[in-house]
Amino acid sequence: MEKATFYHEKVKKAVENTIGRNMHTTKDFDYLAICIRERTNCNISAMTLKRFWGYLGKKNMRQPRLDTLNILAQTLGYTDWYSYCSCDSHHTKSQSDFILNNYLSSSSLEAGAELRIMWHPDRCLHVRYEGNNNFTIIESINSKLSANDTFTCSLILENEPLYLSNLIHEGGEPCHYVCGRIDGVKYLIIK
Repeated sequence: MEKATFYHEKVKKAVENTIGRNMHTTKDFDYLAICIRERTNCNISAMTLKRFWGYLGKKNMRQPRLDTLNILAQTLGYTDWYSYCSCDSHHTKSQSDFILNNYLSSSSLEAGAELRIMWHPDRCLHVRYEGNNNFTIIESINSKLSANDTFTCSLILENEPLYLSNLIHEGGEPCHYVCGRIDGVKYLIIK
């Protein structure tokens, strides 16, 4: 199996697993098109999906456009098709390495400092540093977190996942949370 076909088959399975449905009927493809639109705010027609999945037979099966592959990858939480494909090569990366990314240590902040933390797709937290590695969320945009949630974090690495510990979400029990698990986060000091 050539590499492109391997990734095409892999993304089909991943999308089916994500939406919890195998693509066997016209209604399945209609449902998939709706799920994709809800997750990405992008449209792929059910007909395009049927052709890509081979539902219309081999003679109607076509190589997908890069736009289609990008949207399918975004449905899975990746930035684009290349990000999705490169994630498969994680096994070639070293388990240990020196970190050369830009970073922000909480200990370098003064109480009252405000940050913006962003990750794909269009997630953003506006947070205030309270001291002792503790933060309060001022505003949450397109994230599962809420204003007034609090968490502990000592280090923010650009383009790496951000792990929040002792997260108190909407007054609940402390838990842990990861932001930007696939493509990492970006940050900006705003005050």
